[in-house]
Amino acid sequence: MRKIGDDLWVHDDSMNMMGTRLGLRMTIVKLSSGGVWVHSPTAITPELKREIDEIGKVECIVAASNAHNLWLQDWCEAYPEADAYVSAGIPRKVPLSNYHILQRGMENPWEADMAWETMPSVPMFNETVFLHKKTRSLIVTDLIQNYPDKVPTGFAGLMTKYVFQPIGFKGSCIAPPLKIGYMIKDKPKFCNFIRHVQEWDFERIIVTHGDIIEDNAKSVFSDICARFLK
Repeated sequence: MRKIGDDLWVHDDSMNMMGTRLGLRMTIVKLSSGGVWVHSPTAITPELKREIDEIGKVECIVAASNAHNLWLQDWCEAYPEADAYVSAGIPRKVPLSNYHILQRGMENPWEADMAWETMPSVPMFNETVFLHKKTRSLIVTDLIQNYPDKVPTGFAGLMTKYVFQPIGFKGSCIAPPLKIGYMIKDKPKFCNFIRHVQEWDFERIIVTHGDIIEDNAKSVFSDICARFLK
């Protein structure tokens, strides 16, 4: 883990996807209550668990996009007293017993530390994004991604150059499926979601895939999402 702000850490990991290594990032926040909030959990190891336990007691395990559940059950078993907060599609895939579905209209359990907004009308993701107020950090799962320009070597490089980059996984980008019109079922509602997030006071975007966006984060967000505001 590495600390990137007051009460804010990240852990970088990866997983295999079609012969390439897909970068993953977990975000860890120490809440004002003293508890620990874990977003988009990566593979749990004894060393990683020890590092997190040194911060405080894990109270919340957050899986905020439908595709991000690979290690969720492992974390819930490691921390049985923690509450899981998940996107709407995850309970159909993971046998959870102590969970809450992140959805519009739900009371914010982390009001002192976080603002959050659930993406409407995109059942593929059902993603919720968060603003860590203390560090002015926007925390996303799939909505925004940021891939380095350097292409890996070997088969992974070929896949990157001829498969992933042509369909939109390149540089700072919106999740490529969102570029397909029929993925968004109610465009006015989605537009309002983007406008709401855009109004938040953030100076960094912590992405789950790719490099953290530290420079001109609000401009990057606005440029990437401009297509939805036309």
